[in-house]
Amino acid sequence: MADSAPLLPESWGSIDEVLAGPLTDIVSDNTWFAVIVCWLTLPLGLLLGIIGGVCECFTRVLAWSGCLSAYKSVINGRPWYFSFSWWSYMFSLIVALAKSKGCRLRLFMWENGAFGGKEHWWHGEGVWCKSWALCDEIMRSVQSRTTAFGCQMAPCPDVFPPGILIFLPCGGQDSEWWSIRNLLHSYFLNMGLPEYNARIADLGAKLQENWPDVKLVDMDAPALVQQMVSKCIFYCVLGTWVTDDEAKTLTGWRSLAPLFVFPRIGQRLLFNLGVKKIKKLRKDTVAIVEKYDLQEIFIRMNSELPPQYQRTPAVKLCDEIMYVFGFAGIGGTSACTETVSAFLQLKLPKECAKETIDFSNYESTAAMVERYKADPEAYIKESGRVNPPVTSATSVLTEDTTVEMVGEEVTLPKGMLRQYTLSMANRDAGVFEQPDVFNPQRPNLSKAFTWNGAFGMTNEEDYLRICPGRNLSVSVCKAIIDRALVSFE
Repeated sequence: MADSAPLLPESWGSIDEVLAGPLTDIVSDNTWFAVIVCWLTLPLGLLLGIIGGVCECFTRVLAWSGCLSAYKSVINGRPWYFSFSWWSYMFSLIVALAKSKGCRLRLFMWENGAFGGKEHWWHGEGVWCKSWALCDEIMRSVQSRTTAFGCQMAPCPDVFPPGILIFLPCGGQDSEWWSIRNLLHSYFLNMGLPEYNARIADLGAKLQENWPDVKLVDMDAPALVQQMVSKCIFYCVLGTWVTDDEAKTLTGWRSLAPLFVFPRIGQRLLFNLGVKKIKKLRKDTVAIVEKYDLQEIFIRMNSELPPQYQRTPAVKLCDEIMYVFGFAGIGGTSACTETVSAFLQLKLPKECAKETIDFSNYESTAAMVERYKADPEAYIKESGRVNPPVTSATSVLTEDTTVEMVGEEVTLPKGMLRQYTLSMANRDAGVFEQPDVFNPQRPNLSKAFTWNGAFGMTNEEDYLRICPGRNLSVSVCKAIIDRALVSFE
């Protein structure tokens, strides 16, 4: 160990240098000059956005059919003369989301209805689809990916690291995607490792020590749930039970979630306040790794990658891996646990669309708790089906594809973004009987795509991009809920 210590600083590098890399997503409508013009034309752009956010026919004009629509801007390579229309469209999406009370499912359903209620509609920079069958086909295919999130180009490298797993296209064992996913599993998520199983088994005792008197009603405070999840995820992955202050830092992966979805123009219109918060979160997360002298894990991982995929410096790989565990692990598991704890009390978490969830099978918290205790995993899965932490995912068309849009067939070019909508597929009435009814006893519950694939089906391995941390997420959620139910009478 003494021999390797001097090499650590040089091979490890600086997270500041990683975060300060050149921006990769700049186009004519999101330059700083464009931001100034956008502010000068804000009253008119906002007016058009308000109309588009409440009027179905005008949202189609801004998104699809207008001569300067978002679709035509993308087709033509985002030229400068589409800028004002693009900004107006962006404002319409914000208004529509506000009208939907911040509920993404409600927004998607409204947009889909605006385009006629068929399979496809337009949102952001690409085409969206909703049926279980088409989402299933996409998830079982060899997906092409790019640096895109929410069906729009992702701000990189300041908001998103460009090399994270969700941006890498599928491939064989010689691909970058497979190499990193394989190491992620073997180092952190291998259920055959004694260390992994021992940490999972130890969660109950750790939670009891930290929160001896927690009750189910206490789980109504999202900050508490997020701190519990942060400690559990970090412990299971890296073997360290972080301090309360460090857990509060890590909760940013959940609390800052709304800021991740803003494209570059949105971030700049907010004077990069969101960018600064996210960069600080990434820096602080790496600092926790450094505090506990865990750098060697990531240096060793980096050395095991094929030479062409190795990161320089190694802290770049640490940032990418911790981003995945933060954004998906802490953020996603927090959302799942918040939903389960709310449902147990016949309540709805903040982002739920109340008109889409029916609790009529359970008349009391006692009945809900009884059902949970009968099969915790099924209860967690059904909670995720009706209110998934991840509502959709971005892929790329691998060939020219013909779709029906507003009653007409249109051929979309290879390389265009395509979003498959998990939250709507999970409610496909052709697959799930009475999809709005909360029913953990569904015989086909494992067909839900909550974790980016059919978790628990016999063909689970066919879903190449199924969440590698799905079992960890369920285990952490269960441990926290079990802790909160110890004193339930």
